Amino acid sequence: MSKILNSSFLIIISFLTLGNSSELKTLNEAEYEKNLNIATELYLTKKEIPKPVLIKLVPENYVEFDIYYGTTGPDHKLGKTDFFYETTRLIFEEVTSGKNNDFYLPSLNLASFADGEYAESFIEYLELIINADKEKFCKSISRIKYKNRNPIKFYSELNKCE
Repeated sequence: MSKILNSSFLIIISFLTLGNSSELKTLNEAEYEKNLNIATELYLTKKEIPKPVLIKLVPENYVEFDIYYGTTGPDHKLGKTDFFYETTRLIFEEVTSGKNNDFYLPSLNLASFADGEYAESFIEYLELIINADKEKFCKSISRIKYKNRNPIKFYSELNKCE
């Protein structure tokens, strides 16, 4: 009887935890979209996007990246602009030109999404970041979410990071 109660209790806890993680995921997506909307309005009114808003444009997962890259779609209000390309450039340049350490890991995380039509520019910025300080890049690898995905994995192996 106690095994049945324990099993039932564990199942209920599992469902509660699963529900909470779904709510958290939805909350994070809503926060991401809220920040994206702030950046969008500033961009469309030709105002400077503050660094705290800019850094929050860096996606933490593929869902957020899809939302961010979705701004290039023909049905999106930013579809006929260079919002995606200009904001990614600004993010990368905070590290490559501005030497802003707060953007270092976010830039590496952003580069881990390199794919398709924007991959070349992401990789060019990644190479600039690595060439500026290979040791720092190698030390930072462990803190990159998608470190086992190219191009991060490729450059980690190329620079013999471990």
